[in-house]
Amino acid sequence: MQFIMKHFPFLFVLLFLFSCNNKEDAIIIDNYKQFIDKAITYKDTIFNLDSAYYYFNKAKLSCNKKQADRIVYLLAEMAKIQKIKGDYSGSEATATEAFDYFNEVKDSSFIYSIYSSLGTSYQRMLDFDNALKYYNLCLKGKISENDKLTILNNKGVIYIVKNDFQSAIKIYQSLIKTENLKQDRIEYARIIDNLGFAYFNIGEKNKAYHYISESLRIKDSIGDEYQKLAPLMHLSRFFKDSIISESNKFAINAYDIATKVNSPDDRLEALDILIRNTSNKDEFKNYYEKFSFLRDSIDVVRQTVKNQFANIKYESRLAIEESENQKKQKIIYLLLFVVSVLIALFIIYIIRKKNKEREKRIGYETETRISKKLHDELANDVFNTMTFIDTQDLQNPDNKENVLQGLDAIYDKARNISKQTGEVKTGKEFGVVLNQLLMSYNSKQVTVIVKGSSAIDWEKIKANKQIEIHRILSELLVNMKKHSQAKLVLVTFETLEKTIKIQYKDDGIGFEKEKIIKNGLLNVENRIHEINGSITFDTETNKGLKINIEFPK
Repeated sequence: MQFIMKHFPFLFVLLFLFSCNNKEDAIIIDNYKQFIDKAITYKDTIFNLDSAYYYFNKAKLSCNKKQADRIVYLLAEMAKIQKIKGDYSGSEATATEAFDYFNEVKDSSFIYSIYSSLGTSYQRMLDFDNALKYYNLCLKGKISENDKLTILNNKGVIYIVKNDFQSAIKIYQSLIKTENLKQDRIEYARIIDNLGFAYFNIGEKNKAYHYISESLRIKDSIGDEYQKLAPLMHLSRFFKDSIISESNKFAINAYDIATKVNSPDDRLEALDILIRNTSNKDEFKNYYEKFSFLRDSIDVVRQTVKNQFANIKYESRLAIEESENQKKQKIIYLLLFVVSVLIALFIIYIIRKKNKEREKRIGYETETRISKKLHDELANDVFNTMTFIDTQDLQNPDNKENVLQGLDAIYDKARNISKQTGEVKTGKEFGVVLNQLLMSYNSKQVTVIVKGSSAIDWEKIKANKQIEIHRILSELLVNMKKHSQAKLVLVTFETLEKTIKIQYKDDGIGFEKEKIIKNGLLNVENRIHEINGSITFDTETNKGLKINIEFPK
């Protein structure tokens, strides 16, 4: 870890970016409030309910599965919108999705909101048994008095549809006695209208007319046209079997209001009454054509609404899946990158370790070689000179001259060893240094010829390669001087398109290829491989030596 921190600090930048990715997830979740605020704004206008649904759905997708209260609340709101827009089966599907979270919900009011939506949706789909089941579940919970009045009113309507008029009357009679209802004129008018219609169906027409007409009077005084539709329909049915003209009057009034407030279901109900009341063929045809067209239009609109909500969910799900896939891909790419970096670091570590071991080995071999040179080439000369000084009369001019010549020979050898093993100058001066090395092996016994070195732009060759070439040629020349008995050495340099080629030739005794190690040339092979070069030996005993070296520029 310390090695990584010291040499590869950029890894911590990667970890920082990875943590930023997690912060990005948090920002997405925090968008919940932004989505909710927009949804509630749109919810207040009936014409923007589809936009409200869209943002409620986006808010839901931003939640995690542990946020049960949020999810159930959002599903309840979405189910209400679908119910209002006439997508009752879609509302049912949305509401039942909330069941998976009920065990984790802390605010039970959200649960009862789901039950209420289910009750209304089943009622609209004429599944009255399920509607009553969920209304009863609502009534067992902690709900407001207004919600309780609404649910009981809906139960009464279901009993009327099921022809259980006594159960409906029992509910409505109990409701009109409550204090809360007396304070809410609209709800009171709705309840007595349904109570009157229940009495109408059991033949108590006086009570029926009293309650229905009173309901119409209250709603008319309030000035809400939509609220007048139900008592107008009930009065139209009240007079259907007695005074057709009155029945038609109320039905036409209801139809006009339903058209004005854009209530297609009420328009259909009014047309149905008018169709049943008329005996005139032209009127019948007119009403029936309107009825058929309107019914078909409602089916198309409701199917469109249903598809619209389905598309919102589908597209939102696709968007969230795409987002999740992108996150997963980012994580995978990041992990692959980190793994690749770690592998690279491991390889670099191994290479460095091997290089250190190689440097130690080369250092040891260099020390050994220098030690051997000092022993073989200097120690004996120094010992002989010291012995000569101890045993001879230095006042004698000849003896004095011999000592000076011995010391001069020792100095030359020491200087040659220093050149061979000392630091190599690289860069612009390398060509000169290399040439000096090669020519330093010229002697009375050996002639060294160098060709092509000056034509090479050594300055463009990297310093490590210059050093290795210097060491390699030094090794070859040392080997030549010690073992080959050569009289002529030719070193040729040639620059190719991408490589440098060096050829070494001598006319010495050569050696068997299997004895490269013994001849001290193994280091030459190791060095050329370090600079990604190649070396070939062409030699036979008593036939000289030819070595081809090639390495990239």
